[in-house]
Amino acid sequence: MIIYGTRASNIGNFEVSDSKCSYCNEGDTQRVSVFGRYFHIFWIPIFPIGKKAVAECTHCKRTIEQKEFSPQLKNQYQEIKKNAKRPFWHWLGIGLVGLFIALVLIAGLTAEKDPRKELLDRDESSMDFLPTMESDSISYKIKQVFDSFATDEINPSDFKYRTRIRDNKALILVQIPKLRNVEKEGRTEALEMIKIVTDSQKDLENKELYIGIKGLVTMMIVKTPTYEDNSKLAQTDKLYDFYGPKPMKEK
Repeated sequence: MIIYGTRASNIGNFEVSDSKCSYCNEGDTQRVSVFGRYFHIFWIPIFPIGKKAVAECTHCKRTIEQKEFSPQLKNQYQEIKKNAKRPFWHWLGIGLVGLFIALVLIAGLTAEKDPRKELLDRDESSMDFLPTMESDSISYKIKQVFDSFATDEINPSDFKYRTRIRDNKALILVQIPKLRNVEKEGRTEALEMIKIVTDSQKDLENKELYIGIKGLVTMMIVKTPTYEDNSKLAQTDKLYDFYGPKPMKEK
């Protein structure tokens, strides 16, 4: 359960002159306390959302809220609240978010990039709506299976395909833009349809299969000889091994 809401803390107290208490009619007795309001999550201040005030008569101790201020006291409050400065921790949440974003950006800039990602990106960008027997026979056969068995709700005509064979490995990529609309259990049927083809292909015998099924944006199904994931954000880097071991960083 997320606990959130608004809270306030005192950020200034001011003696107000030329203001009479409406209860005891004593003059120069008003003390105005200003409170800074902020939004919090789990009591951690996220960002400020305004100020409010109360006034107390130092003579009779009568306390009134801001909405009960006399016109004269309201005018004086508008002047003194400028001097009520918020403490830095009222912006603590915004600061933490900014720090997190900065750390993520720094980590991204300094992280060692795997050159195999570019190879996979290149293969993804070369996926085709209409593979042919001459250009990509395996993808052509996989498309035939999907066209025959996939439901019209996910528009098989929108699917894209790409297959590559490299030494003793094969990479099979399929993009199904509406895959996110399919339940997790139903998404496994996509693997079964690909298996119909791979099990019957002689040129795939004894080869390690690296299968990636992509939704509209992210890879949602990844299957390799040592890994399998069916989620809304499968680990794409598991497909990198198709391209060989990660190059050693030069010292």
